[in-house]
Amino acid sequence: MAKKIGILRGREDNFPNMLAQVVERKTRGRVQVEQMVVGAEPLRKRWEYDVILDRISHDFPYYRYILKSAAVEGSYVIPNPFQWSADDKLLGFNLVDRLGVPVPRTVTLPVAGSTQLYDITPQSLRNLKYLSPEDWERIFEYIGFPAWLKPASGGGWLAVTKVRSREEFWHNYNHAVHHEKRLGLESEAEDFAVRRWLSRTLVFLLQQDIPYQKFARCWYLGGEVLTARFVPPDRVAGQRLGRYEHDPDFFGRELLERIERYVRLINESLGYEINTVEFLVKDDCPYAIDFLNCVCDLDVGSIGPYFAERTIDKVADYLIRCVEDPTARLQRRNGLWAKLVTGQTP
Repeated sequence: MAKKIGILRGREDNFPNMLAQVVERKTRGRVQVEQMVVGAEPLRKRWEYDVILDRISHDFPYYRYILKSAAVEGSYVIPNPFQWSADDKLLGFNLVDRLGVPVPRTVTLPVAGSTQLYDITPQSLRNLKYLSPEDWERIFEYIGFPAWLKPASGGGWLAVTKVRSREEFWHNYNHAVHHEKRLGLESEAEDFAVRRWLSRTLVFLLQQDIPYQKFARCWYLGGEVLTARFVPPDRVAGQRLGRYEHDPDFFGRELLERIERYVRLINESLGYEINTVEFLVKDDCPYAIDFLNCVCDLDVGSIGPYFAERTIDKVADYLIRCVEDPTARLQRRNGLWAKLVTGQTP
């Protein structure tokens, strides 16, 4: 009987469809790939999939509940749904800093407008320190301007803003997310819905801006690393996609080896199997600025044919190994979360 991989996907078509074709071609039908169908599910349901690849539960939380139960009942779920539910950027930056990988100076901030949240009163926040003007000034001096205001959890550049002054910081932190139409969404109803979601969940980080000379975006795919020279989009000009270039000479041998060593260290330590890591290089020092992208962009329209072909090939190889040889599953080697709950860290 053929082994099976189930894929949960959202709007993307190119990557899942090509992945299915490559897996079935490589295995000559020994492994089949299907689009997983989820409805109202009973307790203890045992899914028919040996491996499930999740590409959408970050946008539709119902799937995450199903995936955790599927993992308990024997399916191997990528990415680890328990880890993904617990992860956030503050934890990630803390751990990566402990690993000795350079990261920007970072401060986590209380939710702006906390007393305006549903069913939250001043009595609910008696443990929350009031930040005085002097406290804020120390934060600004530590981080510097320009800086990046970004959610502690989330992706897709939602609510990420470059702030160039104290005035811009206060405008965006205190006011813009909650009161102004600045999210760039197509309709007022959509804008309002997103804003309501943000007001319940948006914990911000304020992070040092790195004036970089080089930008690397690296894929970690089942233990292997691919590195692209990345030219980010000009979002002020309305660009949505950046440009990926295969140009290893751009970084030089020593810097490229260091970047890829960091990529392996970060992912092996944090327990991710499929992920991207971004580095800003200033004076030959690579700063890790983003590394929680376990549903990374693998669409040919975004990353181009060169990287699309290679990433699909490596993802297919890893999924096949996970199906046919359980000892190849990298989550088996991930002791991070067991260490965290017992007070140990890398």
